Amino acid sequence: MKVNVVNEGVKYGIIGGLIYLLTTFGAWGLCSTSGFVSATGIINFIPYMIVILIVTGLSLRKQNDNVLTYKDALKFVFVAYVVIAVTEAISTYVLYNLVDPQLTPKVAEIGKEKALKMMEKFGSSEQSMADAAKKIDADSKETGFKKIFLGMGFSLIWYFCKSLLLALVIRKEEKFAD
Repeated sequence: MKVNVVNEGVKYGIIGGLIYLLTTFGAWGLCSTSGFVSATGIINFIPYMIVILIVTGLSLRKQNDNVLTYKDALKFVFVAYVVIAVTEAISTYVLYNLVDPQLTPKVAEIGKEKALKMMEKFGSSEQSMADAAKKIDADSKETGFKKIFLGMGFSLIWYFCKSLLLALVIRKEEKFAD
């Protein structure tokens, strides 16, 4: 193996983490709270890391005589996603607890309004809407360490699933002559 896939994964994880930091803190600094919620929703929906990891993975494969085993491809992609997940968790903790401690209740209120509008649109009863509002209010007191790192665990599961699929796209096994 000519390319160190772990080092490349760390490098592109840092790049992905920096993109996340710039877009999240940029949206927080430039937008209202409602705009921040919308912008972060859009940012999280755009598959920029998938594109970056596929292009980079294909480049790594090319640098390695057009061979990249599934194991190495998976290692590259998942290491990048682990770095991104850690960056997301730390920056979320910093933003919601140190930079703007009032952001959690503001975001929760916007989320509650959107959820109740959607429930109303789908014809939910007043009682189920009231129950949902109470649950949202109870769950949205703070964005603490435990909640963030539990969320990071769920993100890592999702990122591993994406890594399995992306590794299929960028891998190319060595052909053996008969």
